[in-house]
Amino acid sequence: MPSPAAIVALREAAAALDVIDVVDLCYAMHADELRVSIYLESLRGRGGEAAQVAACLLCFDLARRGDERRMTEVSFLLPAIDELIQRDARGEKTVVRELTSTSDSARALWDELVAQARQRDLRAEADVADIAVDVDIADVEVDLFDENEFNELAITLEDIDLSFDLDDEVLRAFDAGLNAVIPNQPALLFSAESAADLERLERLRAHCQSFQAKLPIAAELLAMTELFIATHTRAAGLFGRRNRRRDRTLTEGIATLLALPEPPAEAIAWFEAGDLPGSDDLAWPKMCEVLLELCRFVDADRAAHPARYRGELSNDAWARGVAEAFVADDGSAKIPQRLADSRDRRRRR
Repeated sequence: MPSPAAIVALREAAAALDVIDVVDLCYAMHADELRVSIYLESLRGRGGEAAQVAACLLCFDLARRGDERRMTEVSFLLPAIDELIQRDARGEKTVVRELTSTSDSARALWDELVAQARQRDLRAEADVADIAVDVDIADVEVDLFDENEFNELAITLEDIDLSFDLDDEVLRAFDAGLNAVIPNQPALLFSAESAADLERLERLRAHCQSFQAKLPIAAELLAMTELFIATHTRAAGLFGRRNRRRDRTLTEGIATLLALPEPPAEAIAWFEAGDLPGSDDLAWPKMCEVLLELCRFVDADRAAHPARYRGELSNDAWARGVAEAFVADDGSAKIPQRLADSRDRRRRR
């Protein structure tokens, strides 16, 4: 680890260099991560497109080396990088060409960045949940009701009409929210072809989560929704690493499914042929392949960890434990195609 004085010297040297010199020096010397980080921060402190594009290259370099923070930053930079890629492909004179024309290493880095940007799942935005935000709870102020406001809000049991059937009211409220999410025919409720489809599915998932404790159908539909989203999300993200968004959704879907007191027969109707605006005919086979892989995993896991399968199998803690173990297993990211057919399955990997 360089001394503080050496780090200060590196920062001063980086600040004195032109943008192209920073890039050339970085890759001519096969710079280590610390030097690249110092050069990156130097570039980000400058104005102009050249400095910002060079910063993108260095940020990507750190991300491909395994820097989790830089991976997240790159995901947010991708829309701007897409525009640069399009301009470069049209043959326009861009700073990309200027930065890479004199450095084979920089050109190779740009080409790799282009390849990663093109192969990503364009339907999904950057996963904001992966960014850690530190909040000191002592700094958070909450305005509470004072005594006078409580008096104004106070009601008695006599003020409440308890003549209705609570279960019927809850079911009506759930149906109303579900109907608001269902698209107009011929559009399908369970479709993942666009960002709008994914947004609708997230609304459906949030709606089911609100009612899952009170309505069995809500819990069933929540499990099916999460499994559908997971099976239509690529298992690998940038740099070939596991897609954490997909892993989280798959964990929640499996945990919800295993905690159900009985099979989700009513929710599965959305994936059958019929009058409902449900799903395409390949959705259910793809979900079944995940469940078949889950069965394979549980069979092997039960033999290896028998204690995990003792007791009440519908227990929420047990269900989540099995789900987390399954998703942590390599097999959950490489689901084999057991239900083969001759049609184009349009699988997302």
